[in-house]
Amino acid sequence: MIRALALLLLLSAPVSGAPAKRPRVDVSAMREAMGGTVEETGAAASYAHFLQARLAHHEGDHRQALDELRLALASDVQNPYLMTGLGEQYARASDLGQAEAQLIKVLEKRPDYHAAQLLLGRVLYESGRFARARTHLGRAIRLRPTDPVAYLVLTQLWLDVRRYDEATRVVEALSSAVPGEPIGLHRLGLALAEKGELLRAEALLERAVERDPADLEAWVVLARIAEHDGRLEVSAAHWARAVQSAPENQEVLLNAGRVALRRRQLPEAQAYFGALLAQGGDAETAVKVAFAWLAARQLTQAGEVLEQARARVDEPRLHYYAGLVFERSREYARAAQAFAAAAALPEDLALDARLHRAACLSRLGRHKEALESLASVQRERPGHPGLEVTLAKAQERAGQPRAAEQTLVQALGRRPEPETFDALAVLYARQHRHDDAVALLTGALEKAPDDEPLTFSLAAALERRGAWRASVEQVRRLLARDQTHAGALNFIGYTLASHGGDLEEAERLVRRALELKPDSAAFLDSLGWVLFKKGELEAARATLERAVDGGPDDVTLFEHLGDVSAQAGDVSRAREAWRRALRVLEQSPDDADRPAQRAELEQKLKLLSPGAKGR
Repeated sequence: MIRALALLLLLSAPVSGAPAKRPRVDVSAMREAMGGTVEETGAAASYAHFLQARLAHHEGDHRQALDELRLALASDVQNPYLMTGLGEQYARASDLGQAEAQLIKVLEKRPDYHAAQLLLGRVLYESGRFARARTHLGRAIRLRPTDPVAYLVLTQLWLDVRRYDEATRVVEALSSAVPGEPIGLHRLGLALAEKGELLRAEALLERAVERDPADLEAWVVLARIAEHDGRLEVSAAHWARAVQSAPENQEVLLNAGRVALRRRQLPEAQAYFGALLAQGGDAETAVKVAFAWLAARQLTQAGEVLEQARARVDEPRLHYYAGLVFERSREYARAAQAFAAAAALPEDLALDARLHRAACLSRLGRHKEALESLASVQRERPGHPGLEVTLAKAQERAGQPRAAEQTLVQALGRRPEPETFDALAVLYARQHRHDDAVALLTGALEKAPDDEPLTFSLAAALERRGAWRASVEQVRRLLARDQTHAGALNFIGYTLASHGGDLEEAERLVRRALELKPDSAAFLDSLGWVLFKKGELEAARATLERAVDGGPDDVTLFEHLGDVSAQAGDVSRAREAWRRALRVLEQSPDDADRPAQRAELEQKLKLLSPGAKGR
């Protein structure tokens, strides 16, 4: 019954809800509770019953309060203050009909009684009779134009019927009646933001913080609105003001640091996160900070935060997340150690940690340990997600491709999932069995024609087989269903550029993908490659540098940057980029984009070496 904003606006507290904390009983408390002036009750007995009514009210016993107020009125029949209090207790007891009748009695005798006009407006509003509610709230405003409560109730009423212009006019009237008062601007701004009316909300909240620069809630919402619109510099400025208002607020510090990372302001982010972690930094806080660094692809900083937290407390989740970060950074030995320390996690997560540890051991060449660990998981939980794919990759690395194929075929017989189909297709591709890969995925897609992962897997298999036009047509089916499918836009654009297709279309598609996901390093790489193919070397190099700065270590991205730099005559940059690509392949041979990629990179470096001309 009680509406969201209205809960904050009743004369003393919500009409219904948990009992309020019992205050000291005195005249000032009664004034605050009723929002008016305590009038003489006439008789001592009446005053005593009135006090008992207030005690019952603060205990949440509204029926007892009703009884005491009736006894008080028996000694002071016409007292408008007591009669209005009786109406209030009826309302709090959810008897709005009796509350309305009681308040009408007051106003018949005292139409200028502000508290009764206001409360009747509230009761009618809660009853859904908005037209009459507006009348009485308007009268309450005229009787006491500097009291914000009636304005705020009327504002909420207009919000409920989505008459936002009317709600704004009421708040403007409050601002004129009480210059410097921010409450109306604040509350309406927050309510409109919650309803998605961001432009209106922002305008109101900007005025609210002009009047109250310490309004933390307003600064936070303003920061979120600006970030939502992509105005990161404005968002950062608002978060800075929020930090000034609440320098120890953890959520504010976390978000200020996160937006600083989005702006690539790493020292600023470090300062915010440092202030946050300096408060004591429990495990949950450390994980949030690490994930913020991880989202910005700053793997080193994410790992450092988790390592420092692990040194302070032996928390299995910290070990697990540290393992994920180290694994993503290709620090497989450290990742394996961290996953081993996460054994005390709940069962499913503990099994997941064992899978990740086995994968890391496999990448380190410790094949016997990896396969034994995976066999143990298989005995305990045969259907654990990702088990068969991880096992097959470990078997292939251990020189057992037939066993890997058998593992995946059996997994598909039990549970045909897109990830397993893709893993088997990639295994076939590494064995140069491209026809088998295409046949496998074609059959799977016939049974699930709308499956997006299978569509991309088939497109990749076709491209690897040399049928790039068929590959593009597969993904165009996704784009026909969803013109905003960023992955499909990027795939088609990159494939067209890589195989001599329409470069104008390729650029248009990739730029559209970047509009949808402007922070994607993969999409920036695609655009850089398109521009390179068009001969726009400087634009291509600048775009690829952005991709390298904002993305994880990626073999193909480094190779592209090296190719463009070499073509532009920047030999040192080309050499550096190709060497970084080779370092990634040394750490993780599985990351090769094509079987001969490592040999091709080594050949490129040889051709750049002194005395290579004429070879």
